[in-house]
Amino acid sequence: MARIFNIYFNYDNADFHAVVSVRTTSFFTEYTLNNLDDRLLEQLPGTKILSTGAGEFNFQHVSPVHNNALMKEVIRAVAEHLKTTIV
Repeated sequence: MARIFNIYFNYDNADFHAVVSVRTTSFFTEYTLNNLDDRLLEQLPGTKILSTGAGEFNFQHVSPVHNNALMKEVIRAVAEHLKTTIV
C-alpha cells in the first residue's frame, strides 16, 4: 500500500515543496519525489530516495556533479516529516 505526504523545505533562500510517495519492499523503503520544481530536478540525481533502515536515506545514482546541499535539505525534510533522525 502506498502512502503520500508533502514536504516543505528552504533552499537558496527560497521555499519549495514536493509530494512524496512511499513504496515499501522487503529490502528497502522508496520515497519518490513528485511535483518538484524543474530547476531543482536538474541538480538532483533523480527523484528516488532509498532507505534501508531507520534514519538511513540516500538518493539513488548519486555522482559528484549533483548538488549535495540540496540533497541534504530534501532528505532532512523527508526525515523531519517521518519524525526520525538522519544517521
